[in-house]
Amino acid sequence: MSLQETLFIGACKPNPEPFPLKAILNHFTVIRDAIAGTKYLEPTTLESYIANISFVYALNTYKAIGLLLPESFHESGAVVLRQLWEVSLNLHWIGRDPVKRAQDFCNFTVMEYRKVIKKSGGGPAALNSFDEATAKFQKKFRYSDRRGKDRTHSSFATTTTHDRAIDLGAPWESEYELVYHLTSMHAHGAPGAVLHGMFQQQYPNPEIREQNSVSLIAILAINYIVRDVKLLTEMEIILDPSRVLEAFEDFQTCIKERPDEDSK
Repeated sequence: MSLQETLFIGACKPNPEPFPLKAILNHFTVIRDAIAGTKYLEPTTLESYIANISFVYALNTYKAIGLLLPESFHESGAVVLRQLWEVSLNLHWIGRDPVKRAQDFCNFTVMEYRKVIKKSGGGPAALNSFDEATAKFQKKFRYSDRRGKDRTHSSFATTTTHDRAIDLGAPWESEYELVYHLTSMHAHGAPGAVLHGMFQQQYPNPEIREQNSVSLIAILAINYIVRDVKLLTEMEIILDPSRVLEAFEDFQTCIKERPDEDSK
């Protein structure tokens, strides 16, 4: 069977225009630095602590993406982008009911530690002792299946990632269907990720294909981290987001105008 006889993913419009990669990466850095310079309130409650530390985690993943993209490592950038998207999803989902959901977020670490005990070979005695000591915290995350067998939920929300995206609505729901799916393929080294570039024949040359792949990761990462900034501003954790929002507005103008890279 030849390549021409196979089915593949990654189709796009013929002769796609190149994104202004250098300008986009410059905006990526400017937004990073603007976020680093924002003033914020020290957490005084559990929910504000979870929001703040989740944002710090998101910002660190954003910074990691910024190290990968200048070297055109868009495949690994896609993996870290999924990480950024999912921690942002959880942050926004907690924000809908922060007191209760922040507590669940913390309590779920008990279930994660329980899995470590179980897989590390501590034996039934160690596991039973742990279960007795943490029964109150585990109760929320345990349920019986249709056969009456004891099961544990796989997330602190007791729902799937897809369920949380639907609950949040736009733009999370559509991002789950496309962005989360595609970045997950890279996270798992799936055939669709490994062979993706081979079939993107719509591009006039490999350089533009790589340039646009890198640009797309950067564009999405910028949108996600600024969305998080806006949420923490609403929660009155970030006090003045003006520098970030101004930098984001400049970035959006850049995307609309698509400046000629040769002029940079």
